Amino acid sequence: MPETSQNLPIRRMTLYKHGVGFVERRGAVDGAEIQLVFRADEVNDALKSLLALDLKGGQVLGIHYETPADRDARLAESGIVLGVDHSLLDLLRGLRGWQVRLTIGSGAEEEHFTGRLLGVDIVEGGPVSRARVALLEPEGGSVVNLALGQLTRVELLEDRVVHDLRFFLDTSRTEESHRTVRVRLSPGLHDLAVSYLVPSPTWRVSYRLVAESTDTADGQLGGDLLLQGWGLFDNRLEEDLNEVAVTLVAGQPISFIYDLATSRIPARRVVEDEARVAAGPVEFDEMLPPPPPMAPAPAGMPAPVARMRAGKQMMAASETTRGMQAFAEAAPPAATGADLGELFQYEVTTPVTVKRGESALVPILSARLPYKRQLLYNGAKMPTHPVAALRFTNRTDLVLERGPVTVIENGDYRGEALVPFTKTGGEIYLAFAVELGIKISEARKNRTEVAGLRIAGGYIHLQQAYFTITTYTCENSLAQSRIVTIEHPVQADADLVETRAPDEQNADYYRWQVPCPPRGTAKFVVKQRTLSWRQDYILNQSYDQLRQYMKDRWLDETVLARLKSILDERQAIVDNQAEITRIQNERNEIYKRQGQIRQNMGTLDTEGEEGTLRKKLFNQLNSTEDRLAAIDARIAALTDDAAARQARIDEALRTLSAESPQRGP
Repeated sequence: MPETSQNLPIRRMTLYKHGVGFVERRGAVDGAEIQLVFRADEVNDALKSLLALDLKGGQVLGIHYETPADRDARLAESGIVLGVDHSLLDLLRGLRGWQVRLTIGSGAEEEHFTGRLLGVDIVEGGPVSRARVALLEPEGGSVVNLALGQLTRVELLEDRVVHDLRFFLDTSRTEESHRTVRVRLSPGLHDLAVSYLVPSPTWRVSYRLVAESTDTADGQLGGDLLLQGWGLFDNRLEEDLNEVAVTLVAGQPISFIYDLATSRIPARRVVEDEARVAAGPVEFDEMLPPPPPMAPAPAGMPAPVARMRAGKQMMAASETTRGMQAFAEAAPPAATGADLGELFQYEVTTPVTVKRGESALVPILSARLPYKRQLLYNGAKMPTHPVAALRFTNRTDLVLERGPVTVIENGDYRGEALVPFTKTGGEIYLAFAVELGIKISEARKNRTEVAGLRIAGGYIHLQQAYFTITTYTCENSLAQSRIVTIEHPVQADADLVETRAPDEQNADYYRWQVPCPPRGTAKFVVKQRTLSWRQDYILNQSYDQLRQYMKDRWLDETVLARLKSILDERQAIVDNQAEITRIQNERNEIYKRQGQIRQNMGTLDTEGEEGTLRKKLFNQLNSTEDRLAAIDARIAALTDDAAARQARIDEALRTLSAESPQRGP
């Protein structure tokens, strides 16, 4: 019988936050095979990562596993299919055409019949035992007809049918929820090390914090605290963990499920046979890159064995870092850490025993650290009241994984908090309670001012200052004075003005310490300014707006006077254009009247009263021509005047841009 995983106990288990566990087994094996049983959902991870090495010099010859597929589909591949109720009848039907030996009777009355099975005839409506079995004897070609109920033995005389029957029985007993992986070994004794990945619930961490608070030199509370960390994990494996070294790894390595277990047959082209003899079809499929060259195997050694030996050498080289050569024995109860760059691991040096289906807490941290107790206010996180917080630096040699913490202060339960993911040397604020004795309100207002002005390219460029003023009002109803740390968000592209320098700041927040008198009120104002530029075309400005800029000392009287002359010129151009539009409309009306006069003149005779009227209309037409000539002359004069004024404006703007100084920041 092959040995099972019970002969290869788990010595180390490494659990990761992203839902996998790395299992390492090691033990002495005497035999040529060992079996590992996995859940169906574990097979792909196991096949993707399974590594088996004989550390005693033997050989790992191969790894075999059951191909997962639909059981009915696999049974359909067998030449023999047995039902649940009439297995002997189904067997005999499946043996049609095969060589068999049938026996009836027992003891001295046994009779044997050998030949090819023709089939089984069932009496309609009768019991199965009355069915008759027909057998073609090899000599003489006679057919023997035997009663099914008299058969005492059926012997299969051909290997193929024996193989089909065994395949059917093996497939029928396969557990759909589990898969067996067999590691084949060379004969003899082995020191076998096996490792693989399996899905595993993510491990968790929780902390306990015990603080003893006293007054510090700066009037705040502080002292030393004891921080304990416990790792929680579940034994999802189908066996007990006995004296196993456990490592808990924080971080997020890349991981995925790849379906290696499922067997797939790719589609191929179907080539029809031809009626005449000809050369076979010649077709070209997609080219695949050649496999990487392998080192030649030693003389007399099969290539697969050579590959396993190379794997053993790799394993031996990595044992010093993974600890597989010894699987660390019991050590003093503590946890050590190792920074692996993007990962961090806690190695629990005390061996762990956890029964199947149970969970456990293991110690990963115990450190005494100095701390300060502060009241911290951030309205976006906790409006109206500050929170009591313990502030300390992670001076342990371990990265602190994110997890809940229970705070015990001066012997009493004070509250709970979340420890953030913190590297060594990082600072931690643990807000564990709300201070209801202090109420804080915020009042915010905004205003915009001109902060600078310059003239360039015919534009007035204005720098605007956008101010946000936040007033914090602290009402202390306690009998003792308190210092509240105000945490105010850093506004992008804004600077502090008329506000004292913050006591602390980072990329996201400013912090100020504000004393709050006993049963009194304190105010603190934060003023932030954001600067931006906008531009307006000078000719679009009003004189009143320009005078306001002068009153605010952004323009002097000389520049204002030059700007006024430019605006006056611009207004004159506007007036010229308005007059041109008016007289153009008059000209259009004249053209319209002239058309009517010409039409009327065309209907009148040149003699008599009609001749007199026609002459009068002719005089009117001449007078409109004089007016049209005057209009054309006026339009030309106004156009020339506008062009001259525009030239003076352009020159004035050019010299003004070059000579006007910039005012403001």
